[in-house]
Amino acid sequence: MSMFDHSLPAGLAPKRDAMRRDTPGLALSRKFEFILLLGAVFFCSMNYFRYGDTNFTVADFLALLCFCFAVLNRNIDLQLFGRVSSGLWWLGLTLLVSGLLASSIAGPDPMRGIVVVTQYLYAYLFVVLLFSGRTLDQLVILAKTYVFSILVLCFQGIYLIHVDGRTNTNFVSGNGRFSGLMERENECAAVIALAVPILLLLITTRRLNRVYAFIALPILIYGILLTGSNTGLIALVFGMSVFAIIGVNWKRLVVNIVLLAGIVLAVGSSARDYLPAAFQKRVLGALESGDIGQAGTFDHRVELIYEAMNMTDSTLLIGVGADQYRIASAIHQPVHNLYLLLWTEGGLISAIGLLVMLLAAFGPALAVARLPGGRAFAGCIAANVSMLLLVANAVPHAYSRFWPFPLVLPVALACAYIALSRSTKPVPDAFGQPEPVLTQPEQGFMSQAGPDARR
Repeated sequence: MSMFDHSLPAGLAPKRDAMRRDTPGLALSRKFEFILLLGAVFFCSMNYFRYGDTNFTVADFLALLCFCFAVLNRNIDLQLFGRVSSGLWWLGLTLLVSGLLASSIAGPDPMRGIVVVTQYLYAYLFVVLLFSGRTLDQLVILAKTYVFSILVLCFQGIYLIHVDGRTNTNFVSGNGRFSGLMERENECAAVIALAVPILLLLITTRRLNRVYAFIALPILIYGILLTGSNTGLIALVFGMSVFAIIGVNWKRLVVNIVLLAGIVLAVGSSARDYLPAAFQKRVLGALESGDIGQAGTFDHRVELIYEAMNMTDSTLLIGVGADQYRIASAIHQPVHNLYLLLWTEGGLISAIGLLVMLLAAFGPALAVARLPGGRAFAGCIAANVSMLLLVANAVPHAYSRFWPFPLVLPVALACAYIALSRSTKPVPDAFGQPEPVLTQPEQGFMSQAGPDARR
């Protein structure tokens, strides 16, 4: 299967015209479309490359061009996740933006509501549709590109903090926390954590050599330490645990736990003095003392959360409007809890819409888990969706494009794997029951067994 083969799209069922022979012009156009998507994936976490002070980045520009080509190439599928899951996704998005729009129209700044709603639609509608019509091989390339882009961020942090040494810049805060090309410490840590299950998926399914586990994984983990983010570290541990439980062979799980425990003990003893200063001050100190109040700005965030909870009784139907919480707040800052922020600004309907969207991604996870070799795909989806559900408790609005890419990419990979297995003609087993030809033994994180599932 070639890199640009569109014979097996990423939906749960192949398109009607999937086997149609492309003309040379259409084939070239689709190649260019895929190259634009590669660029959008690579730059999606690099907010520094944007137009002026706007939220329109290089990744947004490339994604917009890619979407235009996808429309011209008739390469858009609204049922990317399958009929039921796609329906839930679009329902959740509709609830989210409808609540924000209605509340903003009734609020003091309707134009700001239109801007925020447009941002959410761009992130969770147009960006999601970019993954339509992609083959499993193409999506694997996109996954590798995404992990590589996050590694670039981590290498930047290592250079800036350990070589350059300057602080109070666009990339390193005054207290030594790494924010990088994303220019946000906690979001940078969360995105790095979201890249880890994708890396583990590539290694577990043998799309990458297991040597990368000993090279890329420590770099990603160290990148999170450089940010000094409690949120990112908690998300990392939680995501890796979910992936290990669901996506790793149980026979290998004990070995992986022992290895991870050994790393933690090593860090806690001999390697402590070599950890980044921001991590030692903001994270390690709170862990050692047991005082969560030492974990960065925890007390201040809890104060905002209590204030938002007191406002929810008056915003059940209509909220205060998009980006109006900071004005209504006595502290004049947005609450760093996406559920409460959407509830207070867009009403309860917006918060419910977010949950419906995220939970819709579990549909493909349940479907792919029943296939031979599908547990790793299910584990990656479960890990990233679970991490986003967790991280949403510590971030404000999440319409920046670095959020949907690591969420949709594992789902699209799983759907492409399902489509590939369904496209293979089943053969009867010894008991006369149909059995897929596409097989791949369940593999552990360090396993070498099992052939490559690509055809």
